[in-house]
Amino acid sequence: MVRKTRNYNYKSARPVQPTGSTSLFKLFKSKDASIADGLAQPQREAIVDLLHYCLYADGHIAVAEGKVIDSFVTTLNGDPNTGFSNYEAKSISNARFAREDDEFRGEFLESIRLRINSESVRKTALGVVRELMASDGVKTDAEEAILATVRKLFV
Repeated sequence: MVRKTRNYNYKSARPVQPTGSTSLFKLFKSKDASIADGLAQPQREAIVDLLHYCLYADGHIAVAEGKVIDSFVTTLNGDPNTGFSNYEAKSISNARFAREDDEFRGEFLESIRLRINSESVRKTALGVVRELMASDGVKTDAEEAILATVRKLFV
Protein backbone atom coordinates (compact mmCIF):
# COMPACT_ATOMS: atom_id res chain seq x y z
CA MET A 1 0.00 0.00 0.00
CA VAL A 2 1.35 3.42 -0.93
CA ARG A 3 0.24 6.59 0.74
CA LYS A 4 0.76 9.97 -0.84
CA THR A 5 2.12 12.99 0.94
CA ARG A 6 2.87 16.45 -0.26
CA ASN A 7 6.42 15.74 -1.40
CA TYR A 8 6.88 11.99 -1.66
CA ASN A 9 5.14 8.66 -1.85
CA TYR A 10 5.93 6.31 0.99
CA LYS A 11 5.64 2.58 1.18
CA SER A 12 3.70 1.98 4.35
CA ALA A 13 5.35 -1.17 5.49
CA ARG A 14 7.53 -1.53 8.52
CA PRO A 15 9.27 1.84 9.06
CA VAL A 16 12.95 1.99 8.24
CA GLN A 17 14.99 2.80 11.31
CA PRO A 18 17.81 5.35 11.05
CA THR A 19 21.31 3.93 10.98
CA GLY A 20 22.38 6.12 13.87
CA SER A 21 25.56 7.21 12.15
CA THR A 22 27.02 10.00 14.24
CA SER A 23 28.71 11.66 11.29
CA LEU A 24 25.47 11.68 9.31
CA PHE A 25 23.80 13.16 12.37
CA LYS A 26 26.24 16.09 12.15
CA LEU A 27 24.80 16.93 8.74
CA PHE A 28 21.75 18.35 10.48
CA LYS A 29 22.97 19.13 13.98
CA SER A 30 26.21 21.04 13.48
CA LYS A 31 26.32 24.03 15.78
CA ASP A 32 29.69 25.26 14.54
CA ALA A 33 28.75 28.20 12.33
CA SER A 34 32.37 28.63 11.29
CA ILE A 35 32.09 25.57 9.03
CA ALA A 36 30.57 27.03 5.88
CA ASP A 37 29.76 24.49 3.18
CA GLY A 38 28.01 26.97 0.90
CA LEU A 39 24.92 24.77 0.57
CA ALA A 40 21.29 25.43 1.38
CA GLN A 41 19.53 22.81 3.51
CA PRO A 42 17.48 21.47 0.55
CA GLN A 43 20.74 20.95 -1.38
CA ARG A 44 22.26 19.03 1.54
CA GLU A 45 19.16 16.88 1.80
CA ALA A 46 19.15 16.25 -1.96
CA ILE A 47 22.76 15.06 -1.87
CA VAL A 48 21.94 12.73 1.03
CA ASP A 49 18.92 11.44 -0.92
CA LEU A 50 21.09 10.88 -3.99
CA LEU A 51 23.76 9.04 -1.99
CA HIS A 52 21.16 6.82 -0.33
CA TYR A 53 19.59 6.13 -3.74
CA CYS A 54 22.97 5.13 -5.19
CA LEU A 55 23.74 3.03 -2.12
CA TYR A 56 20.56 0.97 -2.45
CA ALA A 57 19.97 1.03 -6.22
CA ASP A 58 22.56 -1.58 -7.18
CA GLY A 59 21.37 -4.10 -4.60
CA HIS A 60 24.81 -4.38 -2.98
CA ILE A 61 25.71 -2.40 0.12
CA ALA A 62 29.34 -2.33 1.24
CA VAL A 63 30.79 -0.96 4.46
CA ALA A 64 33.17 1.15 2.37
CA GLU A 65 30.18 2.89 0.77
CA GLY A 66 28.84 3.87 4.18
CA LYS A 67 32.24 5.27 5.07
CA VAL A 68 32.22 7.45 1.94
CA ILE A 69 28.85 8.87 2.90
CA ASP A 70 29.97 9.42 6.50
CA SER A 71 33.16 11.12 5.37
CA PHE A 72 31.33 13.44 3.00
CA VAL A 73 28.57 14.55 5.31
CA THR A 74 30.96 15.42 8.11
CA THR A 75 32.09 18.29 5.88
CA LEU A 76 28.58 19.77 5.75
CA ASN A 77 27.14 22.41 8.03
CA GLY A 78 23.52 21.52 8.57
CA ASP A 79 20.56 23.45 9.91
CA PRO A 80 20.54 22.96 13.70
CA ASN A 81 16.72 23.15 13.70
CA THR A 82 16.32 20.10 11.45
CA GLY A 83 16.23 16.70 13.14
CA PHE A 84 18.38 14.35 11.13
CA SER A 85 17.15 11.03 12.47
CA ASN A 86 13.69 11.70 11.03
CA TYR A 87 15.12 12.93 7.74
CA GLU A 88 17.53 10.02 7.43
CA ALA A 89 14.71 7.50 7.90
CA LYS A 90 12.64 9.28 5.24
CA SER A 91 15.59 9.46 2.86
CA ILE A 92 16.44 5.77 3.22
CA SER A 93 12.80 4.78 2.85
CA ASN A 94 12.45 6.87 -0.31
CA ALA A 95 15.71 5.50 -1.77
CA ARG A 96 14.64 1.93 -1.14
CA PHE A 97 11.17 2.51 -2.57
CA ALA A 98 12.67 4.24 -5.63
CA ARG A 99 14.55 1.03 -6.32
CA GLU A 100 11.27 -0.90 -6.44
CA ASP A 101 8.85 1.50 -8.16
CA ASP A 102 9.57 3.04 -11.57
CA GLU A 103 7.04 5.86 -11.25
CA PHE A 104 8.27 6.87 -7.82
CA ARG A 105 11.89 6.62 -8.97
CA GLY A 106 11.21 9.27 -11.61
CA GLU A 107 9.54 11.56 -9.06
CA PHE A 108 12.31 11.03 -6.52
CA LEU A 109 15.13 11.71 -8.99
CA GLU A 110 13.31 14.78 -10.34
CA SER A 111 13.01 16.09 -6.79
CA ILE A 112 16.75 15.60 -6.33
CA ARG A 113 17.47 17.33 -9.65
CA LEU A 114 15.37 20.35 -8.69
CA ARG A 115 17.08 20.74 -5.32
CA ILE A 116 20.60 20.34 -6.72
CA ASN A 117 20.13 23.48 -8.73
CA SER A 118 23.59 24.84 -9.40
CA GLU A 119 26.52 23.60 -11.43
CA SER A 120 28.92 23.62 -8.48
CA VAL A 121 26.56 21.53 -6.32
CA ARG A 122 26.01 19.13 -9.24
CA LYS A 123 29.77 18.67 -9.60
CA THR A 124 30.10 18.04 -5.88
CA ALA A 125 27.23 15.52 -5.88
CA LEU A 126 28.53 13.70 -8.96
CA GLY A 127 32.03 13.53 -7.47
CA VAL A 128 30.75 11.96 -4.26
CA VAL A 129 28.58 9.53 -6.22
CA ARG A 130 31.64 8.44 -8.25
CA GLU A 131 33.62 8.00 -5.05
CA LEU A 132 30.76 5.98 -3.54
CA MET A 133 30.57 3.70 -6.59
CA ALA A 134 34.34 3.11 -6.60
CA SER A 135 34.67 2.62 -2.85
CA ASP A 136 34.00 -1.12 -2.75
CA GLY A 137 36.58 -1.82 -5.46
CA VAL A 138 34.05 -3.63 -7.66
CA LYS A 139 32.75 -2.08 -10.86
CA THR A 140 29.40 -3.60 -11.84
CA ASP A 141 27.00 -3.03 -14.71
CA ALA A 142 24.38 -1.92 -12.19
CA GLU A 143 26.69 0.74 -10.81
CA GLU A 144 27.52 1.94 -14.31
CA ALA A 145 23.80 2.22 -15.10
CA ILE A 146 23.18 4.19 -11.90
CA LEU A 147 26.09 6.52 -12.65
CA ALA A 148 24.74 7.08 -16.18
CA THR A 149 21.32 7.90 -14.70
CA VAL A 150 22.88 10.42 -12.32
CA ARG A 151 24.90 12.05 -15.13
CA LYS A 152 21.77 12.28 -17.27
CA LEU A 153 19.87 13.77 -14.36
CA PHE A 154 22.27 16.72 -14.24
CA VAL A 155 22.45 17.44 -17.99
